[in-house]
Amino acid sequence: MPSSWERASLCLRPLAVVLLILVLLPTEGWAQRRGRGQSLIHGPIEVGLRVGRDFENHAWSVGGQVEVPVGRNLELRPSGDLFFPKDGKTGWQLNGDGAIRFGQTLYAGGGIAFVHLNGGDTETGYNIFFGARASAHRGSIRPFLEFRWTFVNDTSPFRLALGFGYPIGL
Repeated sequence: MPSSWERASLCLRPLAVVLLILVLLPTEGWAQRRGRGQSLIHGPIEVGLRVGRDFENHAWSVGGQVEVPVGRNLELRPSGDLFFPKDGKTGWQLNGDGAIRFGQTLYAGGGIAFVHLNGGDTETGYNIFFGARASAHRGSIRPFLEFRWTFVNDTSPFRLALGFGYPIGL
């Protein structure tokens, strides 16, 4: 039986390959792609950094995320965070999330979470979140505020995250 980490790495490998392919795609103009209707990506990919506070575990976090718009109002949002608790060992969390956009500023979503805290085993759970971000301006940084819960082993710590996204290449 594979360990939790082996299962997590098997699940994340295809996602990493897809993201690498998307980042390396030719940078043809978005208006041209939309006109043909052949692209799976419906807007610029954004990369970003975030900081947060896990209030249940009394830990600060720092992490990053990628936003890949795959439909008119749908985004894939893989992300990862490092946690620095007041008491305990540094931990990490990897997420495979999806989000639905409600207009230009509001979004909500959820997905799978792989959590490794306090030097213990890697656990699998799920996330739910909602947030707000600044409206899109071509080539500009978009700050966001996000409310996130991760459900693992009958616990659901609440995390508040602040960050930004920046459109890349496409």
